[in-house]
Amino acid sequence: MFGRLFKFFALCLILWTVARWFLKPSQRRSLHELFSALAIALLISAGLFSVLYWLGWHQL
Repeated sequence: MFGRLFKFFALCLILWTVARWFLKPSQRRSLHELFSALAIALLISAGLFSVLYWLGWHQL
């Protein structure tokens, strides 16, 4: 488990470093907006599925 988490952390760190190195500040801002929107969408969908599961819709 810790090996997978470490690999994920290392991959994220490498991607973050590459993005900071190669992208201009305006491109980094739009990339940040994209990931923020993606994170919000994932949280909303997780909340929706949790509510549906709680209401008894187990077979989606």
